[in-house]
Amino acid sequence: MLGAMGCQGRCGGAASTPAPGALSEAERRALPGTIVFLSERAGQKDVWRVTPAGEETQVTSAPEDEYPGPPSPDGRTLLVIASGEANGRVFQQMRLQPLAGGPQVALHPPRPRARNVSWAPDGTWLAAESDAQGFSDVVRVQPTANAADAADTQLTHVKQGCFEPAVSPDGTEVACVCSGEGDPEVYVFRADGTGEPRRITTFYLEDRTPQWSPDGKWLLFVSNRERKERVYRVRADGADLSALSGEGFAGDEREAVFSPDGRRVAYVARLEDGKSRIWVADVAGGAPVALTDGQHRDDMPAWSPDGKALVFVSERDGDTDLYLMRPDGTGQTRLTTAKGADWLPRWFVPR
Repeated sequence: MLGAMGCQGRCGGAASTPAPGALSEAERRALPGTIVFLSERAGQKDVWRVTPAGEETQVTSAPEDEYPGPPSPDGRTLLVIASGEANGRVFQQMRLQPLAGGPQVALHPPRPRARNVSWAPDGTWLAAESDAQGFSDVVRVQPTANAADAADTQLTHVKQGCFEPAVSPDGTEVACVCSGEGDPEVYVFRADGTGEPRRITTFYLEDRTPQWSPDGKWLLFVSNRERKERVYRVRADGADLSALSGEGFAGDEREAVFSPDGRRVAYVARLEDGKSRIWVADVAGGAPVALTDGQHRDDMPAWSPDGKALVFVSERDGDTDLYLMRPDGTGQTRLTTAKGADWLPRWFVPR
C-alpha cells in the first residue's frame, strides 16, 4: 500500500546542502509534480516516487519485479507492469496503483506479453501490447476492477506482430510498429478499430518506438535506415520526414521525448565507448545542443510538466541515480543517493 511501506521523507534523497552549481533547494521546490522511478535498492525492482526537492516514498513492494508505466491522465493512478515467474513460465501483468493509497487492481490474468502501455487522453481506456489473442497485438483495454472480466479489443491483426503503441493526443488514433511487410514499419490505426491503417514509413530496415507530439501534428521514431540509430520526425500524414539532429549526429540516438510545449526534443546519443550524452533539438530545425558532457553514461531524460527542468539517469557518481538539470544543461543536481540502481523516471503532476 502506498505510504505504508519502506521509508518516507528524505530516505536516501539528495543532500540538503547543494553542490556548487547545483539547483538550489528553493528552485527545486518550485518545480511541480512528482517523479516515479524504478529502484533496485531493496534487491528487486520496485516503484518509488520522489519530489524534485528529494522526499522519497516507496510505491510498490510486490514479490514480483514491478516497473513504472505511464500515469493516468488525471495523475491519480500509476500503471505498473509486474514481471515474475509462475509454473516455470515468465509472465507480465498490467496493474493500476492508486497514488493516494490502496490496493492494486490487476487488469488481466498473468500472460507472457502485456507491456508498452499508452493511455487515452480521457483516461477511460489504454492501448498495450498483448499476446492474449496472437503473437503480439495492439489491444484496447478498458480498466476494470476484476481481472477475470477483462475484455481486450484487438486493434491490429498482423500475424508477424504489432508493438509499441502510442495513443494520439486527441484519442482518435494509435500509432504503432507492425512487421507485416517483413520489417518493422510505423502505422497509424483508428482507435475504434475501424477502417484501414495509415502507413507512415516505408523502408527495408527497422523503424520503431513512435510517439506523438503534444499537438498531434508530428511523430518521432527511431530508425537504423542510415545503418546507424537516428531519431526521425515525420508529419502525422507521413510527409516531411527528416532526421531530427540533421547534420549534428553524435552517436546512436534513442530515448527521444517531446517537451511539454512540443517545441523541443530531448534525446540520448550513445557513444562508442559505452558512454552516452543527452542532447536537445528544436523541432523546427537547427543544430542540436548538448546538455551533458559525454564523460559518463547519461540517459533516460524526462521533462518536468512545466518544461523548466529535466530529470535523467546517470552513473557519474559510482551508482545509477536520478539527476535534475535545467533545459540548457546547467544546474545538474543529484536527486537520489540510495545504494542500488534508480532508473526509468516519469515526471507528472498528481491530482
